Amino acid sequence: MTSGARAALTSAWGLLPGTTTSESDVNVASMPNFASAFDVDSLATASVGTALRAARELHLWRGNDGDLPSSDIDGARIATGFSGPLLIDGEPIPKWADLSGYYRTADDRAVQFHANFDHHAAGIVKRLGCEPNRSSVEAATATWNADDLEAALIADGMIAAKLRTLDEWHKHPHAQAAADLPLVSVEQIGDAPPLVRSAGHDPCSELRVVDCSRVLAGPVAGQTLAELGADVLRVGSPGLPSVPVCVMSTGFGKRNCDVDLGSELGQSTFAALLRHADIWLDAFRPGALAARGFTPEHAAQLRPGIIVVQLSAFDWVGPWAGRRGFDSIVQSTTGIVDAGATAAGRAMPDEPTPLPVQALDYATGYLAAAGAMRAVQHQASVGGSWLVRLSLLRTRNWLVDLAPPGTFTPAAPSIDDAHLRTVASDFGRLTGAKPVVGTHKSAPRKLGTSEAVWR
Repeated sequence: MTSGARAALTSAWGLLPGTTTSESDVNVASMPNFASAFDVDSLATASVGTALRAARELHLWRGNDGDLPSSDIDGARIATGFSGPLLIDGEPIPKWADLSGYYRTADDRAVQFHANFDHHAAGIVKRLGCEPNRSSVEAATATWNADDLEAALIADGMIAAKLRTLDEWHKHPHAQAAADLPLVSVEQIGDAPPLVRSAGHDPCSELRVVDCSRVLAGPVAGQTLAELGADVLRVGSPGLPSVPVCVMSTGFGKRNCDVDLGSELGQSTFAALLRHADIWLDAFRPGALAARGFTPEHAAQLRPGIIVVQLSAFDWVGPWAGRRGFDSIVQSTTGIVDAGATAAGRAMPDEPTPLPVQALDYATGYLAAAGAMRAVQHQASVGGSWLVRLSLLRTRNWLVDLAPPGTFTPAAPSIDDAHLRTVASDFGRLTGAKPVVGTHKSAPRKLGTSEAVWR
C-alpha cells in the first residue's frame, strides 16, 4: 500500500464511530493501477481497506467462530471489483442506455444526460422536443446553452449536468456550502440501551439490514454486508424503475421484496421490517421515504438502537440539497470530467474524460458498509440509535484532496479473470466480480421474488 493510500485509510477510519486513528492491520501487496488524473488508486484501496478493517474488528469483538477475514487485499481484486464487469450467458450487458452520455451545446460547452431510467430518457426527449434517438437529441441539444438546458431539465425532475471546470465548481455556492463536510458524519438520533450481539460465524451474522437502494453506492454497501453474513432484504416498490445491470451486479447475497408505501398495508409492513432491523440503508433520494413518514428519528422510535445509514448524491446541505444525481453526474458537475480531459491532453467539449470506473459510487458504498459495522459495535458499547451519512459529493471532495490532478494516458482497467465468478442465477449464467470484502453468498435474485419478512 502506498503512503497516500495508507494516509487516506487512516483519515477515513478516524471519522467512523468508536474508532481512533491507530495503525491499520490491512495489507495491500499491489495497487489497482487505475489510469486517471486523480488518485483513484488510493481512494479505492482506502475505502475497501476501511470496510475490511471494520469487518475484522467486528468479527474479533463478537468472538465469532468462523474464519477471520484476511487482512490482505489484492490490488487486482480491487480493480476487478470496481470495474464491475458483468456477463449473462457469456455476453456483456451494456451499462449505459442509448441516450445517456455527453452532448455539445450551442455555447461550445457540453452537458451530460443520465437516461438509464426510461422515464428520464422520455423526459429529456420531451424537453428537447425531438425524436427519441441519439442523432435527434444531439441536434436539439446543440440549440441550447448548457446552463439553460441543465436548469430546465433539473426543473423537470430529470438528470443532467453541465460539464464545469474545477475552478467553476469551486466558486459555485453549493461547492462552498459542502466544502467542509466530513467524509462520514455520525450523530445520535435517539436513546436506547446497548444491544447484546452474540457470536456468529461471519462478521455480520444475524444482523438484519433493510436495503432501500437502487444505483450504485447503496447497493454496494448492502451487498458488502450480505457477503459478510448479514440478512439483507432489499426493499423496493412494484412501480419503482430499476437498472437491471445494477440489480445483477450488486444483488449477491440479498433477498428482494416489494412494499407499496402508498398503501396502509405497505406502511405497516415496512414499519414491521424496521422494528426488527439492526441497520437501515436509505439510499433513495433525500426526503423520499421521509415523505411517507419514515425518517431516521421515526426508525429510532420503532427500533431503539437501530443504525440508519443514509447516502445521497449532492448531500443534505446547501442550495442543491437533495438534488438528484449519480456518480457520473457528480463527476461532470464538479469538474472531474473536464480535469480528466485536460490531464490526458484531450480537447473539451469533444473528448470528456471521466474516471475510469464509477469510483465515487464504489468507494462510498464500501465506506457506508464500514460505517454501519462500526456503528453496530459502537452502539453495543454506549447505547443509543445512530445516523451515519455519506454522499457522493463528500467522496468526490476526498478524492480531489488526495492529490492534485496529474497527466496520464487513458486506459481501460485491468480485469483479472482470477477474480471473476460465474453462477447460475434468475437471469442466466451470470459472471461478475468476486467479493472484494467478504465471501460468495447466494446468486442475485429478480426483484420482488421474496416475502417482506425476516428469516
